[in-house]
Amino acid sequence: MGVAATLRSHRIRAGKSREDLAAELQLNPTWLQDLERRDDELAATLSIFQAMELAAAVGTDLRTLFADDTPAGPHVSIIELPERVRARLTDEGITVEALSDQLGWDVAPLMESPLQAATEMPLAFLQEVAGRLGISWLSLIAEDGEQG
Repeated sequence: MGVAATLRSHRIRAGKSREDLAAELQLNPTWLQDLERRDDELAATLSIFQAMELAAAVGTDLRTLFADDTPAGPHVSIIELPERVRARLTDEGITVEALSDQLGWDVAPLMESPLQAATEMPLAFLQEVAGRLGISWLSLIAEDGEQG
């Protein structure tokens, strides 16, 4: 089952209509419908924090929503990403600008303020950066009891 179907299933199990959930999260109901129909829509349009809020509203977490797609690894704090990116840049002998060009995303905001970038950029951005670093993007989500 993909992310969209898993989201829809959890919403139904939580006893919430699409309209009720959309209102609770201050989302357009049509947008929520897209999230429940297209597997890539969630990552393309919501930040990691918005996605976590959505998952919590339907009684689950992101690790569960994406469990079929990506296994999680050991936790990596979002705050650690600039250091890891700098190490990768040094290893590859490239600049932030070159990495940005390769990923198709501007990495500079992440280097300056990782939490702000994670708040403003869609989840797909973090997925690309994490993939380039050789880590699962799900490792950016602290499990219960872990410190972020």
